[in-house]
Amino acid sequence: MLLSVLYELVRNGEFVSEFASEKVAYFLQRFGARDTFKLEFKPNFYGPYSGKVKHVLFYLNGSYIMGYSSKDKKPFEEIGLIPNAETEVNMFLDRPEHHTYKETVEKTKKFLAGFYSYFSLELLSTIDFITLEKQDYSIDVIKEELKNWSNRKQTLFTNPNFIQIAVDNLRKNLA
Repeated sequence: MLLSVLYELVRNGEFVSEFASEKVAYFLQRFGARDTFKLEFKPNFYGPYSGKVKHVLFYLNGSYIMGYSSKDKKPFEEIGLIPNAETEVNMFLDRPEHHTYKETVEKTKKFLAGFYSYFSLELLSTIDFITLEKQDYSIDVIKEELKNWSNRKQTLFTNPNFIQIAVDNLRKNLA
């Protein structure tokens, strides 16, 4: 599931990294992979982070990805996808017994369409994390929580229009 969305991310002009993989895993869980991944996300510098996705990337190195031979990569350091491996990923997801996985992937891709940039992934995951915790979609509550999260969040996400776009996408697809 993770690989399928990462291939989509690359098709949309972005780079794969540990950061992007964490965010994709976060949303895959939100769209149905919670029992599969069993990741626990906690507030972190770049938004909700599990710290476990790096182990998956390490395991996939050489078969599906390149450039993750050690777990000491920086969050935004680029990781390569092996192009020919996407066929194998799609064949796996196309099996009838993996219908649920494919459905989760498709929902996640639809939700993230137009939001694959690092800024957007961090914005969406952070605001989703806040709204889940607070059970409130109001811009004022979100802005206050961003301020309490960190100086980075407070300065990075100052534009209420960006926050509103994220809230609208979350409400449309997850609320």
